[in-house]
Amino acid sequence: MSSVFGKHFTGGVDNRAGKRKNIIFSIAKTRLSCYTVLFRVIDIRTEEKIMQREIMAQTDLLDKSGNVLYPGYARRMLVRYNRENIRSRPFALKEWDFYQLAQGDWILQTTIGHVSYAASISATLFNLRTGQRAGFNRMRPLPLRSLNMPLNPEEPNRLEVKGGDYSAAYYVSEKTRRIVFKAREKTGLVDIDITLNNDPANEKMVIVTPFKKKPNQFYLNYKENFWGGSGYFTQAAEGGGDLTVNFGGDTTALIDWGRGVWPFTQEWFWGNCTAFLDGHRFGFNIGWGFGDLSHASENMVFYDGKAYKLGILDVKREGGNYMADWHFTSDDGILDLVMQPFYDNYTRTKILFIDTHCHQIYGAFSGTVRIPGGKTLELKKIRAFCEHAENRW
Repeated sequence: MSSVFGKHFTGGVDNRAGKRKNIIFSIAKTRLSCYTVLFRVIDIRTEEKIMQREIMAQTDLLDKSGNVLYPGYARRMLVRYNRENIRSRPFALKEWDFYQLAQGDWILQTTIGHVSYAASISATLFNLRTGQRAGFNRMRPLPLRSLNMPLNPEEPNRLEVKGGDYSAAYYVSEKTRRIVFKAREKTGLVDIDITLNNDPANEKMVIVTPFKKKPNQFYLNYKENFWGGSGYFTQAAEGGGDLTVNFGGDTTALIDWGRGVWPFTQEWFWGNCTAFLDGHRFGFNIGWGFGDLSHASENMVFYDGKAYKLGILDVKREGGNYMADWHFTSDDGILDLVMQPFYDNYTRTKILFIDTHCHQIYGAFSGTVRIPGGKTLELKKIRAFCEHAENRW
């Protein structure tokens, strides 16, 4: 029996109870602090106050009481992460910079981040066909805010972390993003040095999500896709049998940049695709289940540097079976895709009171994506993923 996993109210028409309600477009201006916020509102269920709001100009994330000033989404980093205004208990803040790269059957994931009471620095390489894995993971207790995580993912910055037997760094410039991780493992030395192409003109997915029960909880998230790069991952084994993966012009990648304070127990669904489609740069980002999404969702399609908002997203699969087909459709007719899963990158971490587990399902996506005002794109077994995470952290 199919189940509906989530719906994102991001545009379209409501036919509920036989009544047809048209989208309401409006432009509003609000004075916040020293900024003028210009935004677009798409209201599809006015009686339930479910809206889609696009942030169109610079604004602060939080007011002086630590409450979210302006929930919504943006296509660029227009939200200033004013961390000094956070009002929460000392161990509540979570911050991370996560990159995922794909080269053939290989996936590389790197993370520098913390949950205030513990920091994680990790690099994991795995093969979607064989399941072979390599890399390293280091934990650092009680980092609080000592990692000096960047305030803006678009601006040039340096994030560097060092330990006794490892180092990790992200170097962001206007045209490149460089990932440099090194560690000594029992199986040998891990050495990663990869540079991704960084096009500042690319539109992104930015979302400010509040939480209904506590106004000073929030989630600020930035996701961007990348096409092309150069570099390598190597893990040298003392007895021979070194593993080397080279990254190049056909490499695809993404960044998941998150900052927030939210409930200890939560779950989410997140999917992303970055691909070359008939010589064009293509991708999508979808997500649901996390926070109060009545103001905006993170559902977007990317094509040649432009971002297009998706309508209400409906997701179905056979209940409880992650490896059954997933069917994604949007009510505006933009997206109609089926994912045929072939690999479950299941991970779990359980340390004391921390318990996180995630089914990251990789599959072949087929179907159509219609670019608004443009052509219809046909996808034939394009690799991408959709994950389901349940966490206590």
